[in-house]
Amino acid sequence: MNGTAPLRALVVGLGASGVAAAALLARQGYSVTTNDRCGAADLAESLGKLPDGVVTALGGHPNGLLDAVDLVVASPGVPWDLPLFEEARRRGIETIAEVELAVRSMEGVPIVGVTGSNGKTTVTSLLGEIARAAGLRTGVGGNIGTPASELALAGGWDIVVLELSSFQLEGCTTLRPRIALLLNLSPDHLDRHPSMASYLAAKARIFASQEPFDVAVLNADDPALAVLVVPSQVIRFSLKDTDAEAHITANTLVLDGEPLLRRSELRLLGDHNVANALAAGLAASRLGIPRTAVAAGLRAFEGLPHRHRIVAESGGVRWVDDSKGTNVGATAAGLAGYSPGTVHLILGGLGKGQDFKDLRPATEGRLARIYLIGEAAREIAEALEGVAPLESCGTLDEAVRRAAARACPGETVLLSPACASFDQFRDYAHRGDEFARLASEAAGGA
Repeated sequence: MNGTAPLRALVVGLGASGVAAAALLARQGYSVTTNDRCGAADLAESLGKLPDGVVTALGGHPNGLLDAVDLVVASPGVPWDLPLFEEARRRGIETIAEVELAVRSMEGVPIVGVTGSNGKTTVTSLLGEIARAAGLRTGVGGNIGTPASELALAGGWDIVVLELSSFQLEGCTTLRPRIALLLNLSPDHLDRHPSMASYLAAKARIFASQEPFDVAVLNADDPALAVLVVPSQVIRFSLKDTDAEAHITANTLVLDGEPLLRRSELRLLGDHNVANALAAGLAASRLGIPRTAVAAGLRAFEGLPHRHRIVAESGGVRWVDDSKGTNVGATAAGLAGYSPGTVHLILGGLGKGQDFKDLRPATEGRLARIYLIGEAAREIAEALEGVAPLESCGTLDEAVRRAAARACPGETVLLSPACASFDQFRDYAHRGDEFARLASEAAGGA
């Protein structure tokens, strides 16, 4: 930087991403102030990780923080309609997402960006495993695990794979993934996006800065993506269309017209995970990774916690944790992988503004019984009346107790709530861990 005084930056939100952004800005020579609505007692761990010289302003978001500021950086969980951000834009102060800051600091490193309503964590992780197995120094993070700014601080990458949420993408202006994946679109986060059109527009920002020789990977089976116009080369994956570059036919995953591996070789459950494998394989191939390495990576991947993982089995009954199924689209997609009439489904939590009637096509004829928990229970009951017998359980432990009493050999008890978890749990992982514990107890007593 030129001049006698350092540029000044304000980082809003002091989670892991905000701390990493503050460290990155400090290394670049900025004078950094961090801000969060919470107080010091709640942020003790984060505050202890900040570099020396970083100023903190806690307990609210006063507009005075913007005085003499040159750049505002938003952590992923902070809403873009925050009055502080609106005031920054009014003053002409550049306001960007933490991930945008990070990629500006990784110039020359190929970025792979993954977004979508469902499956993006699995595809991001799959791509990372395939690239590492191929010998590439691969950073994986963004909306999962390691913040993008932490990857930028570490450096030394051959490739960086980032999961990107709609909230992060709204604050990106120069992000240019060499390969960008938009996996699907279903109603989600409508408590923060005013419409599906605005939600799609936020997701589609992943392509905004791409150039003609970059690659866009799209889901040929998703009608919302069929008319999407992007500036880069479009390639597609599909469970139905055998003309797509990656598809499945005769129980074989096919890539660019040649068999890649049998579906039975995948360790992942469900049709939705076949689609995830096709998307990851297609993107990996465009990174120049050999087909043999792509197939080996897909075979080895065991899946991620809380995503259709078997957590207990006894007396012919399987207990499956899909606590990460936090929206209608995720739950609907996952149900397609189970035999009709065999699923005891635990649903409910915080509804996030969704229309649960959208679950009807995926649940009709698929379920043995529904067990409802959490704040959205009544709303779900009204939407799914007549689909299957419904029981209002209130809590997860009561739902597990009732499911254990009713499930028969050959059936599955599935936690796929189609809701957020924060009414009764810290997060989806806490909910999934509790389900696994309760399921193990129920299976042991079966």
